[in-house]
Amino acid sequence: MNYILFTTLATLGFLHPVLAQSHDTRFAGLSLPLGVKVEVPTNWWILSGDINASIETAGEAAVNLAGLDVRSGRKTNLFRANSMPKTTYAGIAINASDAEVEASDIRAASAADLAEMTPMMKEMMERSLSQVGLSIIEFYPIEKREIDGRPALVISYKRTGPQGAVIARMTRLVVGHKEISLNLSYRESESVLWKPIIGYMEKSLKFQK
Repeated sequence: MNYILFTTLATLGFLHPVLAQSHDTRFAGLSLPLGVKVEVPTNWWILSGDINASIETAGEAAVNLAGLDVRSGRKTNLFRANSMPKTTYAGIAINASDAEVEASDIRAASAADLAEMTPMMKEMMERSLSQVGLSIIEFYPIEKREIDGRPALVISYKRTGPQGAVIARMTRLVVGHKEISLNLSYRESESVLWKPIIGYMEKSLKFQK
């Protein structure tokens, strides 16, 4: 087990994560609240404490400055980590918030519904990103997928970044009365390195039955 990863997780007392790692893999299985399970690289840098709080605060401020409607329920970050070494960039963040829709609503969404949602979501993302000096380069059609047997909406786009374009993908699904959001991103110029790792983490997302 990676000692730095284990001790960092242990300090997050409000999360109570459970970590399991096999000796024949460089990924560790992470168990989070709400039954969320995901595998992450053992050498990634876990963002917690003041760093994570600052990221969350900046995100909230950007949404407010953009004039977007904010959910009445509080968003909780369950886990956040970035790639190592720190000169590279890829990241994962898992958030939970009060669900505004039912899982059945996502399952019932038609292709026409997704096509109607795409430009609205693009506008919301553009307004929010503009508050932190970033912009959308390309926004892809919203997709509907099955994640561990649950219907999910997948929102993908390419945005600007301090050191080049970034590919981002947000997977949103409902578990009980909570919406779980899996946010994955990586620097486009480093896609040979990060694209398979990002894909693996996305595929590893599971929910305790």
